[in-house]
Amino acid sequence: MKRLGWTLGILAAGLVQAASPGLPTGSYAGTATWRGPSDSAGTYTAERAFSGNTMTSRFRWTEPKPREEQITITLAMKGSDPMFDVLDATGQSVGKGYCYEDVCAYHATFGPVMMDESFRWGNGAMEVVGAKSGPGFEVAWKETLKAR
Repeated sequence: MKRLGWTLGILAAGLVQAASPGLPTGSYAGTATWRGPSDSAGTYTAERAFSGNTMTSRFRWTEPKPREEQITITLAMKGSDPMFDVLDATGQSVGKGYCYEDVCAYHATFGPVMMDESFRWGNGAMEVVGAKSGPGFEVAWKETLKAR
């Protein structure tokens, strides 16, 4: 059915070729807002590219200090099962997720950081909502993206 990708990595050729027809394809870009504790908040730009069952995400912040982050994850579906494993760069499962029609969601743990994210797409647009927490931080975000 559907897949998603999220961790620096490449998968075995068999999984990469087993792309789910229900996932979005192509690239999306736009703006995002984030919120943290004590009324902390800000904006950033986001890009997401889908290729088969792999999703590569790029984020750029200008405040409080300029920085960039890129993450690639793979959603490893099993046949027509709506559930999938989230795989890291070594092909190890770091979480679980599911897709239903035009919505996917997953939970993954990357070292001490836990992340939950969901995304919905259609009509040339995508909305992403998520949250992550780790030692000394918690943040939630919303991205509004358009197909490029």
